[in-house]
Amino acid sequence: MDSRPDPPEPVSAPRIAPARASGPSADTVAAFSGFYRRFVPTLVGFLIWQGVRQADAVEIAQDTMAAAFQSWRTIDHPEAWTRRVASRAYARRIAALAEDPVAEVPEARSPLLGNPGDLAAVIGRHEVLRLLELLPPRQRQVMAWTVDGFAPSEIAQELKMEPEAVRSSLYKARRTLAGHVDPSKGGESRA
Repeated sequence: MDSRPDPPEPVSAPRIAPARASGPSADTVAAFSGFYRRFVPTLVGFLIWQGVRQADAVEIAQDTMAAAFQSWRTIDHPEAWTRRVASRAYARRIAALAEDPVAEVPEARSPLLGNPGDLAAVIGRHEVLRLLELLPPRQRQVMAWTVDGFAPSEIAQELKMEPEAVRSSLYKARRTLAGHVDPSKGGESRA
């Protein structure tokens, strides 16, 4: 006979409920989805006002919206937040580029942009873009915020600038643009 004791009976492990994903609530997803659908074309247009190529503007807008979704619960003013984050992303992208001029390639239409069938709006956008291209980068950036309806004090806050600097940039930009729209009003001559 064997003198060894019998091994103990295996103890069954307590049943543990699977961990629930602590993702966003349905209300958060619905709120963000509504904001996304309503605002992403505006954000793309805002970037284009600043001189971003359409394809890059769409990409930056998508990346910005992904970041906005991750931080959605902590964002107080989502329209200003996304504009600021997208502007900074564009600035980082420009700073990282090495200049290598190539011929322009026509860009495909994006479903994120508005209705291209509105001829008056298309002509107006092209005229605004043509004029904004005449401005230095800072003046162009401030004018893009202004075209989107922001006051100088709001622009100063979002761009971390002094309000006087924003007003000065706006003054110079308006003077330059007035000279191109109507040469008799001063500023530079029409290009």
